[in-house]
Amino acid sequence: MTDGPFTEAKEVVGGYAEFDLKSKEEAIEGAVRFMELHKKHWPGWEGETEVRQIFGPEDFAQHIKERSRIA
Repeated sequence: MTDGPFTEAKEVVGGYAEFDLKSKEEAIEGAVRFMELHKKHWPGWEGETEVRQIFGPEDFAQHIKERSRIA
């Protein structure tokens, strides 16, 4: 019997952290610090990170106002 083509669950650990930052540069600096903390406290730790912008309802307020004027 073989395991198959999929990664074992013990090899995939998912999680996320959310930060409220003011610029892309600040987000990148924060991500670097976050990863460095992991490496400092868990020697041998390996991982990767993504920086993504998250939009909230307030980000769409102007768009909604403009669409309601047209309709």
